[in-house]
Amino acid sequence: MGFITILIALAVEQYYPKIEAYRHFDWFSRYCDWLQQNASGLIGMFPSVPGTVRLLVILVPVLALVALFNNILSDAGSFFSFLFGLAVLIYSIGPRDINAQTDKYLSAVAAEDDEAALLYANEFFSGHHYEPAISGNPALVASLMKRGILLAFSNRILAVLFWFILLGPLGALLYRLTTLLLERFAGSYFGSAAEDESLEDADSNDFSLAIKRLYMILGWVPARLCVVTFALAGSFSDTLLCLHCATDFFNKNNDELIVNSGLHALKMDVETDEQAEVEAAEVEQVLALVKWSTIIVITTIALMTIVGWF
Repeated sequence: MGFITILIALAVEQYYPKIEAYRHFDWFSRYCDWLQQNASGLIGMFPSVPGTVRLLVILVPVLALVALFNNILSDAGSFFSFLFGLAVLIYSIGPRDINAQTDKYLSAVAAEDDEAALLYANEFFSGHHYEPAISGNPALVASLMKRGILLAFSNRILAVLFWFILLGPLGALLYRLTTLLLERFAGSYFGSAAEDESLEDADSNDFSLAIKRLYMILGWVPARLCVVTFALAGSFSDTLLCLHCATDFFNKNNDELIVNSGLHALKMDVETDEQAEVEAAEVEQVLALVKWSTIIVITTIALMTIVGWF
């Protein structure tokens, strides 16, 4: 049932672009604001771990409610549980389609419209609480796009699927909410971002660190799966070049590992060359790698499901 759920969710993501309009997380923003104003007394009871407690206070009630609904629907019948899991998974993927956003950028590059290309690049990196200010020459923007596509594969698709397989709808939503908290309070996973102004207090750094720590924990296994997937979809031997030693596979920063392995799989330079010409073909190759990687992930899940049946 899990494979069918994933297959339907990815099909909806691919063939029904309007689904993005239903992925609203304003409720989570209002919920966070309310807790920031009303949970200070609870957080103050634990001065030694204020950041961790604040994070738990935000996440636990939402996840407990999802778990409760899932259990109630499971008791009502597997069909209702299936529908609930599918709805949560579709809601948690994305929130935007990598292919559609990249195609807009590539069309602008092909038309030699640097202004439009820059606009679409900023749209690609933007989130619910993160408004980037990408600038620079077209070569730099293209380099950022290549890295962004690789990271988006993990954060928008693979990591969500991994935690859905592991913990069901609870896991998928946990990862999506973590990335939303990261955008708002600790900077987007794509790079820089200022902390939310409402958190300019003594505990803001602890809270930011707690979110980043949770993001790194949840992303550790998916990042390593990305390396394996990119190696299978691209050049296996070149992908291994991103690892200077065996310990790099386990100790390297998640996002850095994803980007480096993806670029090595395509035999591309990891270092950014701002003086180089814009190579739209390279961005297309990165997008193709992500598409093949998605197929590999689906095939692997299908094979695991079939083996499980036997």
